[in-house]
Amino acid sequence: MSKGKVLIIDDDKLSRASIGDLMRAKGFMVVVAEDGKRGLAAAEKEKPNVIILDVMMPSMDGFEVCQALKKDAGTAGIPVIILTGSDDPHLTQRAFQAGAAFTLPKGGPPERLLGTLALALSLRPG
Repeated sequence: MSKGKVLIIDDDKLSRASIGDLMRAKGFMVVVAEDGKRGLAAAEKEKPNVIILDVMMPSMDGFEVCQALKKDAGTAGIPVIILTGSDDPHLTQRAFQAGAAFTLPKGGPPERLLGTLALALSLRPG
């Protein structure tokens, strides 16, 4: 039985694969998108329980994707975890301003991502 559906939006194939493998191993259904535009379409179609979103992507960065998700009534309630390769506090501030529920360093310990995912899922009504 699935614990829920996670959408991973990341242009890096290895990141998508490693996060996806971790999520599947913990019983989640996984949907992946390799860029922001595909990620927005997948979020609208799949209605995931949570979205894990990379910041640095071509054409549409993670902040723009998050803002678009939060402006759409169909996806506004989905918690977003933004992954960033930097510990710059300005990036964290921008992530929260864009509507992210959480930010995490990219490549951090899997337990931290799983704990944050559990918190994000607790924010989702129903």
